[in-house]
Amino acid sequence: MKFFLIFISLIFFVTFVQAQVNSHENQLYNHPSPYLAMHGQDPVNWLIWQKSVLKKAQVENKLIMISSGYFSCHWCHVMQKHNYHDQKTARYLNQHFLSVKIDRELTPDLDRYLVDFAQRAAGHAGWPQHVFLTPEGYPFFAFTYKPNPDFLLNLQKIQTFWQNSPNKILTAAKSAIKQTEKPPVYKLKLADFQQSFLQQLQPQMDMLSGGLKGSNKFPNASILKSALLITNKNNNNNNEIIEWLKTTLDQMQSQHLFDHVYGGFYRYTIDPEWQTPHFEKMLYTQAQLAKLYLIAGKKFNRQDYLTTGNKTLQYVQQRLFHPPSGLYKSSQSAVNKQQIEAGDYVWTKSQLKKLLSAKQYQQIKQQWLENQTPYTINEQPAWHPMPTDKYWQAIKQQLANSDIKPAQHIPTDSKSILGWNGLLLSAFAQAVQLKQLDSKIANNLANSLIKNLSKNQPPRAISATNTNMGRANIQDYAYIIKGLEDWASISKNNKFSKQAQFYRQQTKHKFFSKQGWLYSDSPLLPNQTGSWAMADSAIPSPTAILNCRLINRLQNNPLTYASYATAGCN
Repeated sequence: MKFFLIFISLIFFVTFVQAQVNSHENQLYNHPSPYLAMHGQDPVNWLIWQKSVLKKAQVENKLIMISSGYFSCHWCHVMQKHNYHDQKTARYLNQHFLSVKIDRELTPDLDRYLVDFAQRAAGHAGWPQHVFLTPEGYPFFAFTYKPNPDFLLNLQKIQTFWQNSPNKILTAAKSAIKQTEKPPVYKLKLADFQQSFLQQLQPQMDMLSGGLKGSNKFPNASILKSALLITNKNNNNNNEIIEWLKTTLDQMQSQHLFDHVYGGFYRYTIDPEWQTPHFEKMLYTQAQLAKLYLIAGKKFNRQDYLTTGNKTLQYVQQRLFHPPSGLYKSSQSAVNKQQIEAGDYVWTKSQLKKLLSAKQYQQIKQQWLENQTPYTINEQPAWHPMPTDKYWQAIKQQLANSDIKPAQHIPTDSKSILGWNGLLLSAFAQAVQLKQLDSKIANNLANSLIKNLSKNQPPRAISATNTNMGRANIQDYAYIIKGLEDWASISKNNKFSKQAQFYRQQTKHKFFSKQGWLYSDSPLLPNQTGSWAMADSAIPSPTAILNCRLINRLQNNPLTYASYATAGCN
């Protein structure tokens, strides 16, 4: 008996020690970021990005692999399952590389730097994004998703090259560093920039399906908003752009970019006709498109646009609100809890027959089952709902309240990002102005943002347990400043305009340098320097908010800097 107790105690001791070793080797274990935490059980010895990584790499003479992704990204989940959970691949990474996993939403400064390098070096970028760096921190190779055999083969080639020719890699990496921009010359007038913007926009417009021409369809909120506001001021010769805007807004709200059952817009569609969404829903998408539809509803006197804007904000309030912080969560995932893309959003015949009456099922059979290309879920065809000519409200209610796919079970990234909530405050302000929202909701959000940005070390985000995550960057300050200014103009409360002005002064002190605007106040990599004008991406340019004076070179590519067209400078 004594031997048995000793044996059991030994097992518990070994298990405890092993758990401690594993948690030490993989620093992401129990991380407050849901994306990073899901990698905490990987056999890869993931490191958290910090200055010590560079020191460790130089001491051990190892290359650094930084892998960037986010919680709601479908291919990030696929790569984890097939690549990072593979023991052979994990062993190779652990032996030859220092592996760093970042949540791109928590460290957008680093992600932006990596994506910029990938676009220049590989010609494309995306997520999951992988960039390889020398021990000194110079990037030299990049790729996105790869199936595990290809991924492992690339790792082996990179390591062999590093073993045999380290000086060649270092020389090439240093020579590929992007040159610092020259100081700007402020001469371009707003009216000239707006004209250039409209001229470059017209040949890119898809007049049949809306949006910009291309194989995918992104909402491009900054471009749409600038076009909407500019044509409001300059009505001459803009009829074609106005018709394109209406077509785009009609298609986005009526086709499959919008979730007609649970509400909210998906990030984009993978086809040019708005039919096949990539199913993640981002808070920044909801904030920007809600505001866009509210502006368009007022401009075009379209109640359906106002309704879409209102529905989008209702989705945000119902599904993304985080009461402990008073903020809103960042996203909902493209994959369900079983790691199936679209699993929470599409319906099989058997599920539809179980939920709907015979008349309702016959209606969707005519409009969906016989006319739409189905998805495949567990080898069964499944359909993404859209409004029907008859019985739609009843059909929608049956699907939305079903126990088969409870809306509250959709995987959600629980962190609340300050900057994205700043974008939402701008949308709330617009909604209050149009009497689409209770002013208390906007006021509470404004106060929550002030509370967090006024901390000694303002965070990038707030976790599910209401703890600080990361460091606030130029995005967070810029979007909160704009949100507070927008809310001050509607609420007529000087408190918010004074706070916005104070943050403007802070932002210049923290982020402006001789090389331009810095994305972060603590960059770690060589040449992670400033920019005089930051381009729009899925979210607006922060520098267009902070310093909207225009730079000559922007005129050559105004669609990339669309936010400058309506930034308010003369």
